[in-house]
Amino acid sequence: MNFDIIRQPVLFLVLCVAQVFILNHIQLFGCAMPLLYVFFVISMKKGMAKWSMMVWAFVMGILLDIFANTPGVTAASMTAIAMAQPYVLNLFVSREVEENFIPSMAVMGWKSYTSYTVAMTLGFCLIYFTLEMMSFFNFGKWLGCVIGSGVLTTALIVAVDRLIHRKIGN
Repeated sequence: MNFDIIRQPVLFLVLCVAQVFILNHIQLFGCAMPLLYVFFVISMKKGMAKWSMMVWAFVMGILLDIFANTPGVTAASMTAIAMAQPYVLNLFVSREVEENFIPSMAVMGWKSYTSYTVAMTLGFCLIYFTLEMMSFFNFGKWLGCVIGSGVLTTALIVAVDRLIHRKIGN
């Protein structure tokens, strides 16, 4: 059985459920929120069609927007990073990598994977919190949310990636 066929929908469902029922209720220091669903876009295959990536990301974003009452903010942010994912991934992997390459720490190495995750997560947080606040009048709060959520989300994504790839033996 081809694991890749069920991998995407299962990851989609697990991340949505975890975000809606657990992670949406956590906020550290009034600004740092764990946004684990970014892992969905980070772990998309290298050779996946861009339109497919953007559709998956948009659907996940709009679904999370419905449950979090953030009209379009998550959908726009997820779609934007899905559009940028192939280009950002190419910065951290060699050109000789096969088309069905799935980014993970086990394959890319600790340094490259963490750098890739930081770039994607900070890009997402910049877009998300800029759209959510729609203002730079409270620059300190905006910057705290971007950095705090970026660091918390990156740590969570790296931990989940280690856990997943330790379990399935990749």
